[in-house]
Amino acid sequence: MLYNLHTHSFYCGHGSGRISEYASRAEEKGFSFLGFSEHCPFPDGLFADTRMAYGEMAAYEGDVRAEERPFPVLLGYEIDYMKGLHQYFAEVRERTDYLIAGVHFVRRPDGGWATPFSQGFDDGDIVAYIDRAIEAMESGLITFFAHPDVFLCRRPYDRLAADAAREISRASKALSIPLEINGNGILKGKGGYPHPAFWEEVRKNTDAAVLSTDAHHPKHLDKTICEIRRFAENLDFTVLEPAFDDGRLVLRREQGS
Repeated sequence: MLYNLHTHSFYCGHGSGRISEYASRAEEKGFSFLGFSEHCPFPDGLFADTRMAYGEMAAYEGDVRAEERPFPVLLGYEIDYMKGLHQYFAEVRERTDYLIAGVHFVRRPDGGWATPFSQGFDDGDIVAYIDRAIEAMESGLITFFAHPDVFLCRRPYDRLAADAAREISRASKALSIPLEINGNGILKGKGGYPHPAFWEEVRKNTDAAVLSTDAHHPKHLDKTICEIRRFAENLDFTVLEPAFDDGRLVLRREQGS
């Protein structure tokens, strides 16, 4: 099955391409499912330079809902979960098909925010990252947890990284929230993710994963599918595939697994 559930567009501010262009690309390539997971904005504009404006949500949701293709086109968001905004994210979930979560920022003791994409994470950031990841999985709102190894963008794999892999994968198994093998790190050529050592540690606790390209351009929708599938197969992961069960998106083991 060809599918992608982690898809961005021009709405996120750091991607390009309209919703219809992604859907046309998916139809051309024979996709069975396409899910849009734009970065969910915060009502107060937090992290506004990496996500759509709060006032653009209705336009984004309308564009996705307007798509009629031979396959399901699903409406979702990628959230940076915070406990204090649980009710807000729950309301967003009520009008969408699914939510995913990723940790793109962690708060430092001095009140500032750290991100792995620019300055990289120090040891304290990794501890905060683990806590944030588990909080998101415990929220009861998400279908899967995105790029769990993204914190390795500018950091070597070490004991603390192994601890993160172990704790996050244990939570994934206990809460039945799959982890995502993400192709965007391959596309960017920056290394870090997907990280073989991280996923080798994950494999000790769970044997299945979601595959996503994390596309930010229509031509990237399918570009890394072969690489991430090969990555999963080399580590003996079962690939999860999307399906509908009583009108709800679920992830199941691919047939024959």
